[in-house]
Amino acid sequence: MNFSTMTSVLSISIAKNHSVGSFIRLCKITRNYNVTQVAFMNRLAYKEERPKPKPFNYRKKELSTRNFMFHLTSLMYDENTKLLVVEGPPCAGKEKLCKKLAEEFGLLYMPPPCHDDIFINPYGFDLRKLYRELPPSCQCYDLKRFLMDPKNKLTAPFQLAFLVMRYEQYTNAMLHMLATGQGVILNRSVFSDAIFVDTMYKAGYINKDVADYFNVLKKNSLHLLLRPHVVIYLNIPPDVTLENIKKYGTQDEINSEVFTKNYLIDLDIATREKCLTWLSPHSEILIYNSIDERHYMDIVQDIESLNLEEDEKKVKFSDWIFLNIVAVQERLIMYQDKNYMLHKMLRITEKIIPPELTLSVSDREHLLDVLDREPSESYEYNYNPYMGDTIKETKYKFVTHPYMSITRRIMRDFVNCKMFPE
Repeated sequence: MNFSTMTSVLSISIAKNHSVGSFIRLCKITRNYNVTQVAFMNRLAYKEERPKPKPFNYRKKELSTRNFMFHLTSLMYDENTKLLVVEGPPCAGKEKLCKKLAEEFGLLYMPPPCHDDIFINPYGFDLRKLYRELPPSCQCYDLKRFLMDPKNKLTAPFQLAFLVMRYEQYTNAMLHMLATGQGVILNRSVFSDAIFVDTMYKAGYINKDVADYFNVLKKNSLHLLLRPHVVIYLNIPPDVTLENIKKYGTQDEINSEVFTKNYLIDLDIATREKCLTWLSPHSEILIYNSIDERHYMDIVQDIESLNLEEDEKKVKFSDWIFLNIVAVQERLIMYQDKNYMLHKMLRITEKIIPPELTLSVSDREHLLDVLDREPSESYEYNYNPYMGDTIKETKYKFVTHPYMSITRRIMRDFVNCKMFPE
């Protein structure tokens, strides 16, 4: 079996004016900490245990400048404070590889968003039961094709939903990493999801107006994100991918009209030419032509051999260099504010939103009327008296939790996080 690795070698030097010691490198802990500084990730089996302060529970408390006075965030970072992304076609083995790397390096694995996340609320109620009550004339984001038929991925609303969900998940990945120092690994990312839109347009599944609209969303949002340290691309041939879908895919994937050989070829070309090429000056790129569990430790060793040290004189990893701790805090506050991040992405100043993605007043009224009939949708999660929730109150104010998701009713980004008590 052909097993090869290709790492990106492009590195562009840039000049920056700064005072010595005025920036923070996330691959290192702060200089006044009495340990050896390293730039290479280490497996947990060989990683030196270092005392760290208790991480700030950003899932329970809102971040603010006042809170940071008592939490020395920079002391949380070490050589494994890195963001990794595994990319590749469907049924390529991304999930198993992500879990293995998370286990070896002590990373948080965030499962990818899925269709059910939109409809099953935290109380376990599936809203699709209510959507069936909508009148036949009600389109509501193309409900009849998108909401009621998840295997049909040809609609613009489906693409929009997943692009926004991956964008939101990526902000949670950066938030967790910057707040706790624990590295994160993702099964695909918003960067490659944007490429799906280009491939869908080329295949004729979406029109030019929709493609242009998505390009505006990408322009609005991607520059706000810190690009990953390492991108692992599983370069599986289209013929093998189709066989894998038949063997291991879900019924939605097996019955999908999207996954044709030509589509998978176009997707591979777009991923290489647009996604990986764009990321290569900023991230290390590892490409594997074939993969199975026998090769996992080879990939682990390849990652350990990468010099991931941030350098102010280079473009690579420059996203992760901050002038001071205040700059880190500003990013943390921004990534926790999901309303702000979503507003930045969806603001439209240049083009009109395509009809496929609009919701009429009458359709909105139908949708809200249906949702109002369901007790589990009457109040926010944890604040619903119909579901037995008790609202906690302190001497000064009600206790509120930050929103980690406003696009998904179920958010599984932190199901593997053992850092905070529930």
